Amino acid sequence: MIICACFFTQKGKSLLDKLKAALPEITWLVRNSDESLKTWAESAFKKRLPLLFIGAAGIAVRTIADFADNKLNDSPVLVVDELGRFVVPLLSGHIGGANDIAELIAGRIGAQSVITTATDVEAEFAVDVFAKDNGLRIMNKSGIKQISAAVLDGKAVTLWASPAIQLSKDDVPPCIKILSEKARPEFADILIELEENCGQLQGANQAKHCKLLLVPRLYCAGMGCKKGKTFEELDQFLASNFTEIDFLFALASIDLKKDELGLMTLAQYHHVPFFTFSAEELKLAEGSFSESEFVEKTTGVSNVCERAAMLCAGKGAELIMKKTAGNGMTLAVAKRAPVISKWRHR
Repeated sequence: MIICACFFTQKGKSLLDKLKAALPEITWLVRNSDESLKTWAESAFKKRLPLLFIGAAGIAVRTIADFADNKLNDSPVLVVDELGRFVVPLLSGHIGGANDIAELIAGRIGAQSVITTATDVEAEFAVDVFAKDNGLRIMNKSGIKQISAAVLDGKAVTLWASPAIQLSKDDVPPCIKILSEKARPEFADILIELEENCGQLQGANQAKHCKLLLVPRLYCAGMGCKKGKTFEELDQFLASNFTEIDFLFALASIDLKKDELGLMTLAQYHHVPFFTFSAEELKLAEGSFSESEFVEKTTGVSNVCERAAMLCAGKGAELIMKKTAGNGMTLAVAKRAPVISKWRHR
């Protein structure tokens, strides 16, 4: 994970040093003192990267005021006081993961996370977290508020998922009533439907059928690249060769690329996990793949992108786009079977 951080005093710098030591798995991008706060924040927001302000919450609020726009795409923003006592997520607590980041940081440095999101405070089902954890695209963000309001009011929420989707019924929250009919009902509070079956559920007609429409993200993109490829280059390459980015489930590559800044940023920009596999793991991928002696000599396995995509997609995967290469980058896409298995955030 990448976190963009800034501080304003010597105590703030000391805390950042402590954070770096406590969280070595994080790639820390620290603001240069010559760069204005606005420019720094705008750059992070353009890439949807987390921002951590070590200092006053007011500074953070004023800095990001012009950039906060859409809860589905905003950067997660957090504040920690310079003594490291409290960690406060300010923006994008669920979709962006600010609440999880706050608890991670607090746990490592012995601080208190200050979570204010109502569903978290009440320890209730959070539908946007449910969607994120299960790789579901939220088709109408206004529905999040409607579902959360019903849950917080103690009302039952009906949910229907297409029979083509493997739906775990273990640990279902008490507020969720699963509709068991095979045919899509006339109405359910939450509808989970495959992309190809969503035609009549789009636009103004959607409210007749559900409060919230969720669609499984089924595509796993396996990517490889030369060292130093930028986020902008990688994102353009992905967009130019794959039209279903909105339904991207995850990004995958070889473990040699686990710290590749461009790939890490690309995954965080699209709010998807970034999985990496060793050469030995990639060799175990099942299927017929493009082979390259040069790639094998360089990485220890004859193909990275196709194998990574298939391993990421898991059992029942289908390679729907074979290796595409250009300008030092490679891409392949596998389609996974739709599975919903995670119900609770906490």
